[in-house]
Amino acid sequence: MSKSINGLARRLVNDGLITESQALVATQKANQQRSSFVRQIVRSKLVDSRLIAIEAAGEFNIPMLDLRVFDLKVCPEKLVIPALIEKHAVLPLVVRKRCLYLATADPSNILATDEIKFHTGLAVELILVEDEVLEAAINTFLARLRKNYPTLDSTGANTPEPSKLSTDEEGDALLSLTDETPLVQFINNLLLDAIKLGASDIHFEPYEKIYRVRYRVDGILCEITRAPINLAPRLASRIKVMSQMNISEKRIPQDGRIKLSIRKNQALDVRVNTLPTVWGEKVVLRIMNPRNTPLNLDSLGLEHQQKNHYLKALEKQQGIILITGPTGSGKTVSLYSGLSILNTPERNISTVEDPVEINIEGINQVSVNSKTGLGFAATLRAFLRQDPDIVMVGEIRDLETAEIAIRAAQTGHLVLSTLHTLNAASTISRLRGMGIPAFNLANTVSLIIAQRLARKLCENCKERLEFPENVLIEEGFKPQQIASLQLFRAVGCSHCLEGYKGRIGFYEVVPISESMAGIIMANGDSSQIEAQARRENLINLRQSALLKVGAGLTSLDEANRLT
Repeated sequence: MSKSINGLARRLVNDGLITESQALVATQKANQQRSSFVRQIVRSKLVDSRLIAIEAAGEFNIPMLDLRVFDLKVCPEKLVIPALIEKHAVLPLVVRKRCLYLATADPSNILATDEIKFHTGLAVELILVEDEVLEAAINTFLARLRKNYPTLDSTGANTPEPSKLSTDEEGDALLSLTDETPLVQFINNLLLDAIKLGASDIHFEPYEKIYRVRYRVDGILCEITRAPINLAPRLASRIKVMSQMNISEKRIPQDGRIKLSIRKNQALDVRVNTLPTVWGEKVVLRIMNPRNTPLNLDSLGLEHQQKNHYLKALEKQQGIILITGPTGSGKTVSLYSGLSILNTPERNISTVEDPVEINIEGINQVSVNSKTGLGFAATLRAFLRQDPDIVMVGEIRDLETAEIAIRAAQTGHLVLSTLHTLNAASTISRLRGMGIPAFNLANTVSLIIAQRLARKLCENCKERLEFPENVLIEEGFKPQQIASLQLFRAVGCSHCLEGYKGRIGFYEVVPISESMAGIIMANGDSSQIEAQARRENLINLRQSALLKVGAGLTSLDEANRLT
């Protein structure tokens, strides 16, 4: 084993601070997680952060600095791009005579030194700092960068970073390194940064005295930057040009589309909508990134029992599967995760949506077009003359669409659709309220899924949390669960946003059993359906949320926010 460790790890072992087995495990974890040996030791709480820094300074003969007394305002902001700072956990401190002094907690990371030398064209001298102090300093530095990023003066000057998107002759946005105006660079960099952060939407919002830009990341809006208000018309016009809209029409909402070719084999769709407000046109860009939406049931977060219920409903030749929840709760991804299982050469699958959000080869997809009269109902009627096996309706909005969907299910088709209801039980009441007879619902609806999307805790910074037993019981945990709970809270680091990264679903999956169908036939209300679901030991939204909290996947705050 002694041959497996060297450098700082060997020094810590020789000085009696850790054992050889601990050094080997930390080294292996660092390699697997692509992090540093120092960070693994610090987070394992095997050695104090300051003591490791002292040991590393001696091992590598590098000067040590206490960052807590260093003024971060003097750090060069545009010299090293945020991606490299985050990747290598380093902080540019100051430049002196063509030499960049770089704070690090892991001097053995030669790749960091080489990459930053290449990107800056400067010599690099390392300064050793404590890992925990460095992480906090990087968070502060990057937060200031994002707050000020990128900026424009009232004339559209001040050039941001050089990465850009340009529009080709077909209206597609492509990566480019050519020089463009600062205003174009401003929009291009916002797009690139949004894709990097995994944002789903970008909001360009004019007000009386400010022009605000916000990203929606993991379902939460956060302000990224502000631009001078007098640039609002020019910013809106540039986006409208990119999305092939009428730039002279500012009185009515418009819809457009941008296709972004990020790499040779990677393209993203961006849906654009403009809305005239009191202070100008608000523009919202929705980024349709397939990499952010893996279409498989395992990635959704369904419990084992719930996944089996969904699979059994998908195996049926006919019936209706309904997925409910508010806007942005992931209903479309859940539908397409089911459709991806059914998408085989033996089946004819057709979908009608407003608009089509996920493109899948092998599925016939139609976007509704109100201007030409191509609505949900008209498209559904056409589907039934196209020899379908499976039909997906983006949303049941009215009685006509609901009646056609019911008729399709009754005539031997599997129908999948969504509704906006609070929970599974209220879905039946909603459809009855539209005018669908109870006996039709009892005979055709086979499964109802209610869902919410919660933010996942960041694995890099979440902290263990203890609660009194009586508090946990009040929150809904069962006494027998408490001993095995792993509760954490959000902290926040350079890898996440406010302690969260990614999302996971809370689900209520209700198969329509014979007993449930009997309640529906008798015009039972939602409370009776809920009571029957409890008798059948089905997991509701709150219980699903608490299971995710107990497993350490999300926080109790998120569970309380959504259920």
